Amino acid sequence: MELTMSLLIMLGGVAVFMFGMKQMSLSMEQGAGAGVQKLFKKISKNRLSDYGIGIGATAIVQSSSAVSIMTVGLANAGIVEVKHGAGMILGAKVGTTVTAFMFALSGVNKGSFSMSALFASLAFVGIMMMYMSKDDRLQTLSLFITGFGMLFAGLELMETAIGGPNSILSVELQKVFQYDIMYNPVCLVLLGVLFTAIIQSSTAATGLFLIFLTTGVIASVDQSFFLIMGANIGTCSDGLMAAIGTNANGRRIAFFHLFSSVIGAVVFSVLLAIFKKPVIGLFESLFPENPAWSLATFNLAYNVIYTLVLLAFLKPLVAMIKRLITDKKTQEANVRFIDERFIITPAVAIESALKEVYGMAVLAQENMDRAFDGLMKADTGESKKIAATEYAIDDITRALAGYFIKVSAAASTAEHEKLLGGLHHVINDIERIGDHAVDLAKETNAMKQSDAHFMEETEQELQQLYAKIMGMYALALETFQTRRTDHLKNIAEIHFEINWLIASARSEHTARLSANLYSVEVSKSLYTVLFALERVSDHTVNIAFSIRSDTGSKTEAFELMKKDAR
Repeated sequence: MELTMSLLIMLGGVAVFMFGMKQMSLSMEQGAGAGVQKLFKKISKNRLSDYGIGIGATAIVQSSSAVSIMTVGLANAGIVEVKHGAGMILGAKVGTTVTAFMFALSGVNKGSFSMSALFASLAFVGIMMMYMSKDDRLQTLSLFITGFGMLFAGLELMETAIGGPNSILSVELQKVFQYDIMYNPVCLVLLGVLFTAIIQSSTAATGLFLIFLTTGVIASVDQSFFLIMGANIGTCSDGLMAAIGTNANGRRIAFFHLFSSVIGAVVFSVLLAIFKKPVIGLFESLFPENPAWSLATFNLAYNVIYTLVLLAFLKPLVAMIKRLITDKKTQEANVRFIDERFIITPAVAIESALKEVYGMAVLAQENMDRAFDGLMKADTGESKKIAATEYAIDDITRALAGYFIKVSAAASTAEHEKLLGGLHHVINDIERIGDHAVDLAKETNAMKQSDAHFMEETEQELQQLYAKIMGMYALALETFQTRRTDHLKNIAEIHFEINWLIASARSEHTARLSANLYSVEVSKSLYTVLFALERVSDHTVNIAFSIRSDTGSKTEAFELMKKDAR
């Protein structure tokens, strides 16, 4: 009965530990998402930079699984090339080793004052902060502190359940690790793989192995070394599951994650089996009677050495994986950048959404150019292309609207929620611009069927007007992409000029109509075209001013800018 109770308490400790790890990781993803976002923007042609980004991102969110899932998503979206994603994956393996040193530092089972107990008490501090503060940042901080405390509370609970070397549970667990098969490196690695794949957390596996080592359940430190190498492979399960349903690049990243982990474990297992005595002797001399530090240091050294070696041969490795996992010819998707795998880190999800919105705006601009060019040339040859592009814009609008709702549910800050609210208005503005391109195409077709034409003077007025609008559109897209207010005043001035040109064109047409230079049918088409261009101009202004006003209001944006200047 005592054995059963101790086992249940140990499992409860594992649960508390894993929940604390999840809470801490979640808070880091929410609070430090902007930091991860900035890191991903620094992806370059330098493999060492990609390696550093992987280390930094994992150190920030404290989850190599989260980073690997994001990297799979980024590769699937075409934001990250396979060679850059592979470098980030290698860096993530090193970044996750930090937590092992935290556990070793905690002083589990020291027999004196325990740092682990002190850390565990922080869970209470975090809970109090959570109830006493309504500030978003403090809420995120309290979530992190609570998770951090629960992490060590779980360690303490596991240590208490296992007890000393002579406790019932400890003796029974020692028997398991004393079987001949548990001294077989292959079996130990496979056990580490299986255990980590089941709990889906290499950090939790590392914590448990440290407890087993410091409480005497695992008598030989080399056993824990093999288990850790297995855990390094087992953590790839998250990336493999995330790659299901992705394109070739997403699957390549997931496979590289698994392949590199297996290569590292196989090579180091062989080396450790051959040079077992000198390696164990080295760690025992460095950390006498402190196996936890031996395991944490080995985990770091192992990951640093094999990832740097693989990094040196990254180009041929990536080429090999590309040959193994080939591209399949599929219909090109309208949505290119957004991916639900990013939602776990709202800042990265929003960055991908901004790219998607920008791409959608470029499509709308291209469609307007086709439609206006066709109007000026009385050519309907691009009608099918215009219709297909409009369908793509509508498809992206629907996808983005649903994506914004999901990201908003995961967003941790009021700033994120406000930005997402503004983006809802922006995609509506872009979608309406796309609709007006279709309106121009319809008028071109109607005028061609009735053999109607604009006068040369009218065409010149329309071309001058369109050039102004597209010039403003280019500034608006630059403003949206850079999130800078430099062009807003200029855009407002151009918008005023455009409104004047439209009013002037209408007046000129009224005079020509009175002089019987135009028929009523042509007048109807001209007014439709002028109305469409006027609305395109208005929607363009909304897109630009959305960086300061949710609805794209010029008045609200300028008022906010004045407040900021004070």
